[in-house]
Amino acid sequence: MPYPPENHPHVFSVLAGREVSTWSDEWKHECEVRMLANMTLAQRNEVLDEPLKGMKAKRGEPAVARMRAEIDRYASLMRPKS
Repeated sequence: MPYPPENHPHVFSVLAGREVSTWSDEWKHECEVRMLANMTLAQRNEVLDEPLKGMKAKRGEPAVARMRAEIDRYASLMRPKS
């Protein structure tokens, strides 16, 4: 099988609302958001805010703010509709 495969697998993205390639930046972003959304709040805050090692130290405050907004959006999309 060639690397990368010619026909990348596609999966449904909750955040994009459509199928995306599993090799795309959209899917990479969704996986990161999903991982963080499944952590406890304390764990998530540590990953995002830890001095010198956290996302804030690596990507900056605006990136962390966008990530928190995406986590909230993902959680709202995953809530059962009533």
